[in-house]
Amino acid sequence: MSNLPSLADTKSTAGDNARRKAIPDLVMTFLLPQGLPLLLGLIMGVLLAIFIVQEQWHFVFGFLLLIPSLILFNAYPYAALIIWLLINPFLQTTPTTTYRIVYWMIHRTMPIMALMVVVLGDLLRVTKKRVYVKLGLAELATVAYMGLAMVNILVFHSISLSYIYLLYDRIFIPICLYWFVRLVAPREREMKLLLIVAFAIVIIESIAGVLSWFAPELLPDHWLRYQGARTTGSLGYPHAYTTTLVFFSFLLFQAAMNRKTGLMRSVLLFVFGLSSLCIFLSFSRGSWLGGLAAAIGLLLMYPKATIRLMVILLIIMAALSSGVLSDQMSFAQERMNSDDTANDRWVIWNAGFQMIKAKPLFGWGYGNYKRYAQQFQARTKNHVVAYAHASHNTYIAIAAETGLPMLLLFLTPLVWWLTLSKKAWPQIPKKGFWSRSLLIVFWMVLLDHIVVNFFSDMQHSTYGMGMWWITLGMIANMVEAYLEPGDMKMTEWFRRAGQTA
Repeated sequence: MSNLPSLADTKSTAGDNARRKAIPDLVMTFLLPQGLPLLLGLIMGVLLAIFIVQEQWHFVFGFLLLIPSLILFNAYPYAALIIWLLINPFLQTTPTTTYRIVYWMIHRTMPIMALMVVVLGDLLRVTKKRVYVKLGLAELATVAYMGLAMVNILVFHSISLSYIYLLYDRIFIPICLYWFVRLVAPREREMKLLLIVAFAIVIIESIAGVLSWFAPELLPDHWLRYQGARTTGSLGYPHAYTTTLVFFSFLLFQAAMNRKTGLMRSVLLFVFGLSSLCIFLSFSRGSWLGGLAAAIGLLLMYPKATIRLMVILLIIMAALSSGVLSDQMSFAQERMNSDDTANDRWVIWNAGFQMIKAKPLFGWGYGNYKRYAQQFQARTKNHVVAYAHASHNTYIAIAAETGLPMLLLFLTPLVWWLTLSKKAWPQIPKKGFWSRSLLIVFWMVLLDHIVVNFFSDMQHSTYGMGMWWITLGMIANMVEAYLEPGDMKMTEWFRRAGQTA
C-alpha cells in the first residue's frame, strides 16, 4: 500500500495551515490596530468621567496631557528621555502636592508609558522603522534583577506598598530608562540635541550650588538640606549632584573639543569649568576622587586642552582663596584632614560585610540595611560609632539587603558592555563628536559613578540611578553599532524576543 499522502489529506493540511495563519493575521491587522485603541478610549473615557465627578482635577489634567504625550512619543520617542532628563532634577524633593503630582507624571508614569509606546508601535507597525537592536545577556540580567528584587520584597515585607514604591522608583523606572534608550537607539543627531539639555542643567545646577553658599535665601528651602556642609543643588544628595554634573559637563567638553576655536567653544569650556568648581564645592571627598578619576580620561584624550583648563581653574581658585572663597577653602582643608568621618566609614563598611557574611544569598531584605546594621557595628581600627548609619556604599548595600547574586546581576551589564567595547573599539571612528572619544567620555562618567558609589549609597537618588542606567544604555547603543555579527551570542529564544521588541 502506498505511503504517499492522498490529495484530500494534502488539501486538508493546506487548509489547516491557512486557518492557523489567518488568526494571527486577523489579530495583527484588525483587532490590535483598531480594537485596542477603541478599548483604551472607552476605558479612558470612563475614568475621566469618574475623576471629573469626584473633582480629582490633577488626574483630569494628567489625562488631558495623555493623548498629546502618546502622539509625541510615537512620532518622536526620544522626546520622553529629554523631558525626563530636563525636569526630573527639580522633582527630587516634593514639598507640596503639586510637586508630587508632577513627580508622578514625569518619573513614575512617563518612562513606562514611553517604553510601551515604542514597543507597541513596533508591534502594530505604526511607527517608522528604527535601528535594529539585539538583546543579550545585559538585558536578561536587568529583567532578572528586577524580578528578584520584587521577590525579595514579597518575602521580607509581605505586601508592603512603601517598599514596592521604593523598588518602582529606584530600580524599575531606571531600568525602564535603560530599555528605552536601547530600543530607541539614539545616534549622533540625538546626542547633539542632548547638548542643549546638558547646557541648561549644568548652568542651573551650578548657579544653585553657588547660591547655596553665598545667597541661600534665594533658593527654595527644600534645596538646602545640606546647607553649610555640602552642595546638592536641586538633586537632594551630593553624590547625585556631582555625578549629574560630570555626565552633562563631560558631554559639553566633548562638544567643545570638536568645534573650531571661537565663542561657542569658549562658552562650553567656561560652563565645564563652572561645573568643576561646583563639584569642588560639594565637599564630598568621594565626589572629588570620582571627578579626578574621570578627568584622567579627558587628560588622555585631550591633554593640551585639559591641562590648560586645569591651570586656569587652579589660578582662579588660588586668587579667590583669600577673598570670596576663603571660608570654603578652609572648610575644604578641614575636610581633607578630618579622620573621624573616614574612620566612621570603616566601621560602617565592616558592619555591611558582616551582614553579607551572615546572609550572603538573600540578604536581610530590600531597604532593611539601617534596620539591622547597628547590631553589626563593632570597634574597627580602634574606632566606634554611636548610632546606626546608612551603608555609604552602593555595592555593600545591594549585597547586604538582597544578596550577592543580586549584586552580580547589577554589575553584569557593566561588565558585558565593557567587554564588548573592547571588541567594537577598532571599528569605531577615531575622530569627530561621535567617535572613540565619546565612548571614553561615557565610560569616564561610569567610572565617576563607580568611585562615588564606594562612598555613598546612590540607591537613595532616583535621578542618580536613572543616570547610571541611561549612561549604560548610551554605551550599549554606540558599541552595538560597530560589533561584528558573532560578537553577541544569544540563545534562539532571546534572539526572537529581540526581533519582536
